[in-house]
Amino acid sequence: HNAKGGNEMQVFDRYTNLLDWMKCRENHPRVLGHALDGSPIACWQGGGDKKPAIFISAGSHSTEQAGVTAAVELVDQLETDHQIYVIPCRDPMGMNGFSYALSLSLGEEPELGSVEDSEEILKDSGEVLYQDEETLLVIIGEYGYATSGLYGRFSPGEALLEPLVGRRIFFPSSAEGIDGTAPFQRAYTLVVSPAGEILHINRFHDTPWAPVEVQCTRRLMAEIQPGLTLDLHEYGGDAFWFSARHQQSDDDQVWEQKIADSIIQTVVESNTKLVEEDYLPGSFFTKGQPGVFWLNSQQRGEGLNLADFAANQYGLSFTIETGMQLGFQHRVRTSMLAAQTAVNVFEQRYA
Repeated sequence: HNAKGGNEMQVFDRYTNLLDWMKCRENHPRVLGHALDGSPIACWQGGGDKKPAIFISAGSHSTEQAGVTAAVELVDQLETDHQIYVIPCRDPMGMNGFSYALSLSLGEEPELGSVEDSEEILKDSGEVLYQDEETLLVIIGEYGYATSGLYGRFSPGEALLEPLVGRRIFFPSSAEGIDGTAPFQRAYTLVVSPAGEILHINRFHDTPWAPVEVQCTRRLMAEIQPGLTLDLHEYGGDAFWFSARHQQSDDDQVWEQKIADSIIQTVVESNTKLVEEDYLPGSFFTKGQPGVFWLNSQQRGEGLNLADFAANQYGLSFTIETGMQLGFQHRVRTSMLAAQTAVNVFEQRYA
């Protein structure tokens, strides 16, 4: 990984770099299970002994690497007496990149310099299931591979997806100029559900059938019963926002609002830009104050993500979003600032 001087945060090239970095810090992981390639799905514990516990996670979308680094740093740096459990990367396979994902079927990592390179390899090695001017989708062995994103492209249950039901589809990161993630350096993971719907890996928390990464997260949460869940994400813009969840008890709702107010105030005071007034991340969100969006977790309509599931089962939960167009160090620090602020208010509740 790129070790840069001073107090700069690590950019991890591969999942093994993250594991090695944590070994250097003598904080031993707990292995919750293994991804399909054998990678350990690892959790680290920090904080003190006080309950309820705090659960922090990142990396369910492999392109969102500032959240992963922030989660790693928070294991040691988060100041609280409460127990902290951190899963910094919920998609180890995707973090290793598109060449790596291809190697799972090809037996070796191909050299990829362009979309054309990947198209050629996919056509030579796989069975073509779909092709148009922009997108190629093939199956090679156990996995599907695409040249670009397929989210929302097909109706659930389309015949062409039948060979991929229950399987993964990988496509490469493609955005240029993102500090911390180069094109092809990450493989974005989609899963075709039993109903033949293409969803990303962060959409199965409420389903009996769930990818192993989700199963590991659910089992940990059932054990620790987190009073606060923070999921660290990024989006394609150049500003900050987060989503809060409508809570099921009045008391939880009061504290969800208090944390939401404090996060936004603290982030604004750090001179970080918030999203524009007219920004709306999705049809199922409602606007709160600038930079804050509210979600009724039962109404998303495409499977619960981690924060939805946490709100339904355990209580306070937030999805933090930093803007990928900004510098990596800034994104990591803003994510950490939001997390520490949330924890500070959470502690007041149990003082």
